Amino acid sequence: MKVVLISATANSLAPIEEAFRRHAPDVEYVHLLDSDLLFQLERAGEMTSLIRNRFVDLVRLAEQSGADLIQLTCSAFNGLVPYLQELTKVRIFRSDQAVLDRALKYERVGLVSTVSATPIALSSYLKEKNPDVQIISEVEDGAIHLLSEGLKEEHDQKVIRLIRKIESRVDVIVLSQYSIEHITELVQSEVPILGAASATAQHVREYLEEKERHHLTRT
Repeated sequence: MKVVLISATANSLAPIEEAFRRHAPDVEYVHLLDSDLLFQLERAGEMTSLIRNRFVDLVRLAEQSGADLIQLTCSAFNGLVPYLQELTKVRIFRSDQAVLDRALKYERVGLVSTVSATPIALSSYLKEKNPDVQIISEVEDGAIHLLSEGLKEEHDQKVIRLIRKIESRVDVIVLSQYSIEHITELVQSEVPILGAASATAQHVREYLEEKERHHLTRT
């Protein structure tokens, strides 16, 4: 079975590929990338009809490729999932769904992000699932672009500083984007630090395995 990964930044590709190698090596995946989408969102400051329509095109391409599952990999666009899901019978997962479901086991959740639109989408999901959850968010807006500029060390230090700012006030920290997944290996904390890409790969594997079992029992 096949999952199609829809990405809005090239910085998501390597982290999710590494997560699949570690946690779901037998899962077949295909990338669909529109690397201008994140810049479009940053310029507009909101979700526009142009952005929505481009995601619709990507979903149609995923259908044509024979996708058994569509997985978004950029958290800033997760709010589009309900809209997109109405257009296709193929299941669509948010990029943060798996990691946030794990984070909901805790009362105080810290969100670390490098794109300003990200915590809005994540907080909405958390509050929908548990209105009583306490959320503390720290953002270094635009730091994600340091990766594309070859300034990985500067990027990583900015993210680590965000972690240090909130770790004493939360029960768990969520690294909200796949592009900061690698920080889990660079920093130690007294609270759990959850990476979104790893959680996603495991979730995708489990979903496709269950879908395959269901298919076999019907045949």
